Amino acid sequence: MIRGARVLIATLALVLFASTAFAQKAAVGTWELTTISPEGEFKSTLVVREEGGKLAAVGKSAQGERPYDSVAVEGDQIKLVITISYNGSPMVITYVGKVEKDKMAGDADYGGLATGTWSATAQK
Repeated sequence: MIRGARVLIATLALVLFASTAFAQKAAVGTWELTTISPEGEFKSTLVVREEGGKLAAVGKSAQGERPYDSVAVEGDQIKLVITISYNGSPMVITYVGKVEKDKMAGDADYGGLATGTWSATAQK
């Protein structure tokens, strides 16, 4: 009985690891990012790459490039965090959403001051 339980636990752990690894791989790439905030629509490029088993991202726009503070994928859920300068003060923007094969989308929180939405499509 114990052996069967160990096999079941090992199998479940492998399935969970494989699905997380797949989702992380699905997030890796170059994305056309559209953010809709109370100040309007903003388009940029999001580049997500894997470095040493961890995800890293950089945002690119006409204003330049800025690294994201963190990128996390769990299952099909993605969370991106970036700190920007807004009216001379730092603002942490947190994007949470769902990642699929060639698209991502979700909600954005602007430092607890406002909310918006975001979406991204994979560049081919």
